[in-house]
Amino acid sequence: MNFQDNRPLYLQVEASIRNDIREKKYLPGEQLPTEEELCKIYGVSKITIRKAFKLLAESGTVERLRGKGTFVTQKKESLKLAGVHGFSDSLSTRGHKIRYTVLHSKIIKADEFLANKLQINVTDRVYNIKRLMWEDGAPMGIDNFFASEEKFPTLFEKGSQYTSLYKLLEDDYDVKATSSIMEINGLSATPELSDLLQCIVGDPLFILEKVGKDKNNQPFHYSQSTVRCDRISYVIEVTENITLDTVHKNDSDPKVID
Repeated sequence: MNFQDNRPLYLQVEASIRNDIREKKYLPGEQLPTEEELCKIYGVSKITIRKAFKLLAESGTVERLRGKGTFVTQKKESLKLAGVHGFSDSLSTRGHKIRYTVLHSKIIKADEFLANKLQINVTDRVYNIKRLMWEDGAPMGIDNFFASEEKFPTLFEKGSQYTSLYKLLEDDYDVKATSSIMEINGLSATPELSDLLQCIVGDPLFILEKVGKDKNNQPFHYSQSTVRCDRISYVIEVTENITLDTVHKNDSDPKVID
């Protein structure tokens, strides 16, 4: 520290950390050193570090997650609910680096819920691909994708190289989304979700249910996307040709498929 500087030490520490963030020493979403490590770096007390963190948190520069540490705040992305594209398509066009980790890929038999969404028969075979989505190196959401095996034969063999499943279906099966039905709900992070999304148990999450339809107005996929509310906001652009329906649900939580 510059002890010839007349400012209080916590202000000097705050300014130094802020400058490191500005100079990209610490990137958005990255965890800052611990209080103990910063005490050694700056040669100051924990009280000084905590005061500096408090200022940085109040300005929105960092966020403090109980039990996890202090992280550089990430800019929240706004996505239009009116779009037919998937997450990776929407975010990639904005310059973000998107990748997926496959949590599972399997074939299941459609229950009544999936059969209704995909307009197929109960017990028909359905592809299920569940993936953890990463944006610029940080987890932001979980995508749970369902599609008819009969409509998309050998999907698993073709799907490993694709980040965007929409692009896969368009390139290999000539199926393109022309419209979609979307429903958005709120959800509290469970221990499993908090572990995957690196958030706190009980943190608010969005769950977006989506049925994609082709040029013949036939459903070709159903998906559930669970995302962190602090990373994404949804924007609805309303015109005179758009009708918004508010549905009062009897159950407290949406049906979430594992």
